[in-house]
Amino acid sequence: MALTLNTIRAIIIPNMRFAFLLIAIITVSLGISAQGEIDFAELYSKLDSVLDNQQYYHKLKLAKINDIKRAGTNKHTPEERYWHNRRLYDEYFVYNADSAMHYVDENLALARMLGNKEWQDEWKINRSFVLTVMGQLKDANDELASIDPAKLSKPVLCLYYRQKSYLYSHLGQLTEYRTEGTENYSERSHALEDSAFINMTPDNPLYLWHKASAKFGRPDESTAVIDELIVAIESSSLDSRTDAMHAYALSRLYSDLGDEANHVKYLILSGIADIKIDNRDIASLEELSSILLSQGDIDRAYRYITYCKLQALALPNFVRAASLSTTEARVHQRYLYQLHKAGERLRYTTQIIFLALIMLVILTLIIVNRSRKLSRSRRQLQQVNVRLNSNLEELSMSREQEKKTLEELQQANARIGHINNALKEANYVKEECIGATFALCSTYIDKLEAFRKTIGRLARTNMWKELREEASSPAVTGDELKQFYQSFDKLFLNIYPDFVKDFNSLLRPEEQICVKPGELNTKLRIYALVRLGISDSVKIASLLHCSPQTVYNIATKQQYPKNLSLKP
Repeated sequence: MALTLNTIRAIIIPNMRFAFLLIAIITVSLGISAQGEIDFAELYSKLDSVLDNQQYYHKLKLAKINDIKRAGTNKHTPEERYWHNRRLYDEYFVYNADSAMHYVDENLALARMLGNKEWQDEWKINRSFVLTVMGQLKDANDELASIDPAKLSKPVLCLYYRQKSYLYSHLGQLTEYRTEGTENYSERSHALEDSAFINMTPDNPLYLWHKASAKFGRPDESTAVIDELIVAIESSSLDSRTDAMHAYALSRLYSDLGDEANHVKYLILSGIADIKIDNRDIASLEELSSILLSQGDIDRAYRYITYCKLQALALPNFVRAASLSTTEARVHQRYLYQLHKAGERLRYTTQIIFLALIMLVILTLIIVNRSRKLSRSRRQLQQVNVRLNSNLEELSMSREQEKKTLEELQQANARIGHINNALKEANYVKEECIGATFALCSTYIDKLEAFRKTIGRLARTNMWKELREEASSPAVTGDELKQFYQSFDKLFLNIYPDFVKDFNSLLRPEEQICVKPGELNTKLRIYALVRLGISDSVKIASLLHCSPQTVYNIATKQQYPKNLSLKP
């Protein structure tokens, strides 16, 4: 990869190295690291996207060249034409070798016309570069041999060594499989790069590239320059030849360190920059293709190496095209092998598909037969379903009838339950009343017997006065009546303990009756007898020893509940 000094001046402003160093200091201070997880899927996707749009970048390149040409229509003096030709050469030297040679020859003639020896030497070096690109290595070497390095200024001497290194790298590519005794051009090329770096001033835009190149093969000494390159790349937009060279240099340094992930990462970034500037002298994608080939990604390797080959032929750089042919042949061989394997897999797949098709036909026939049987079964099932639905309707009607009957039975049971409860209550009342009646009668019999004995004793002893007093005394009946009321109240409230509360709940608050616990008054006793089923007012009056009119008045004039009515 080579670049002229004038091209560098047109691309990068002086003192850019100091800006890179400043960014490096800031990056380190913030603790930002270039290492970490690498998303290769995204990187390859970006590279493929840029490669898909190569025609777009090609049009940008042509538009830029046309703009420069239009700007040179008003250049008339030799110096104006000289600098205009330099700008066009900077665009053509890795894009179109024939056009680049045209502007080399023009500027060489202008330099001779102007009598500028330094310019003449510079353009002879540029001519050697273009001849090297076109594969005319002997002519390129002769061109350099016509220059005396001792008479060159330091910038031109740096360019001289860089071009000689580039020439020897091409010679090394042609003698890759050298025999014993053949000169090792690769080592000489590297040594010449060191010579170029020695004569390079720090303000040279390619200073960082050569500083990195001097560390190739020396992993122990590459840490500092790696940090500088990372800063330079991270702050770039990957749209210049310098960006591509920096990324490629960083990939070489990571390769020396054995960091294959970052090696591949920066090869990809270098390739992206080369495609964007439409560079036709590409080394990054060639190396990336070899790596992809070893990883088994044949499709990408084939695509990238084909692109490199077409670009090299379009330049034309026949030496690089010849070098690419080796990698291309390997990729092509693996691609053919892959196609062969794919063909075998296709044959096996076809056979399997054919067998599967036969089985599918058999299964289809079986399924059709089963479908017919299933259709008949479905028709029969539909008929059964129709009959079943009819039976279900009848069953539903029967269940409705049963439900109605069950409801009627439940209602009858409820009525019977009420009747049974009433009967139980009546029986209970009767039992209580009968027991209490027998007990009361027995008590009265005992009292009558005692009263009889008292009367008989008084009669036998002729105590007639006492006899008359005893017989006519109302205290006897009064006490018995009071005791009768107490017995009645106790018996009734024992049977109906909530009678008073239930009775009062039927009355307005101001008409409610208040009595002592365990006692009833005359009004409550009347309705107690009604509750016991005695509704005749005469009978009630007889039982309570009061007049029938009193019973009637209490039951009607007091406006007590209508459901507790008495017969007049």
